[in-house]
Amino acid sequence: MAIRKVVSRSIATDAVTTAKVAADAITNAKIANDAIQVENFAGTVPFGRRNALINGDFQEWQRGTTGTVNQYVCDRWYGWGNQLNQSQQQAENATHNSGRFALRIAHNDSTSSTFSSIAQTLETKDAAQFRGKKATFSIDVKKGSAFTGSLTLQIVTRTDDEGTINTGTRQVLVTEDITSSLTTSLQRFTCTTSSVCAQNIRTIGVNVNHTGTSGTDANNFFQVERAQLEIGEHATAFETQSAHDNLQACKRYYYKLGGDTAYQTVNTVVNFTTGTMLGFYAHPVQMRTAANISKTGNWSVLGGDTVVGQTVSADQNGPKTIQLGFSNGSGGTSGRAATLRWANNINASLQFSAEF
Repeated sequence: MAIRKVVSRSIATDAVTTAKVAADAITNAKIANDAIQVENFAGTVPFGRRNALINGDFQEWQRGTTGTVNQYVCDRWYGWGNQLNQSQQQAENATHNSGRFALRIAHNDSTSSTFSSIAQTLETKDAAQFRGKKATFSIDVKKGSAFTGSLTLQIVTRTDDEGTINTGTRQVLVTEDITSSLTTSLQRFTCTTSSVCAQNIRTIGVNVNHTGTSGTDANNFFQVERAQLEIGEHATAFETQSAHDNLQACKRYYYKLGGDTAYQTVNTVVNFTTGTMLGFYAHPVQMRTAANISKTGNWSVLGGDTVVGQTVSADQNGPKTIQLGFSNGSGGTSGRAATLRWANNINASLQFSAEF
């Protein structure tokens, strides 16, 4: 009896199910080249950029390499809680080889039932892509030898305002306790929302929460690498970015001018009157919003005028350009155009922040 060839039209719709296919029955060798085309993938399969977090591999540290409670140190990652030490650590490249640095949060307060956590919040322009979809957070974590308390992962949204996920009307979509699985070696952990994000979310973000901890032992810490927040129910491989793209993305929220040993131009100033300077300056990238400005060190005017501008302020402050005003200084020639510079001091800088 002749064997009849089975063609696709001979197979009823939905006749071949996962349960009817033996484990490992379909291998790469059995799939012809170009057999699977783009149109064969479901619309939920992630293509292009998947990681919504900025600086997910903790490579940018524009503010420095150490810090304390309730501040940004590693770019885009806010350390919050009671008492903690934030520090840049060498990444475990033998494990995954994705970058040079990791972020360590060590608890340094003997008070009981306290917490030391990190968070990242996405602005509305980035959060909107998650509306009506589930979200997955994955991250590499290890603990110190003196770790106490609990460690949980969270995905959080807000519907009331574009602000940090840890204030306002917040919705904790998932809390995953990973304490019992933590070891002193790096492991990958994942949590996924059980329901889709609301259609009106203004922000979305993640928390890594070290709670119920006490003790000042330096080894009472958790350390993280390769954080990723993505659309869908499955964690995909960690997505890396080029150093250039990562730094430019970070500068949308924070950057500083200065902090090195050479004279460098900041901006050209006009209307230079005695003790006061005004001048427009263009940000290197468009910031999230109008920046808050802080100044350190002494400033001078290129060309030999005396130190000027001990107080810095902003007029006509926008995300693209800003008019800087320096006052309470001395010297200068009325009406002269000049170039502002910081003195030859590694601690002199202008800092611009558009963080939440």
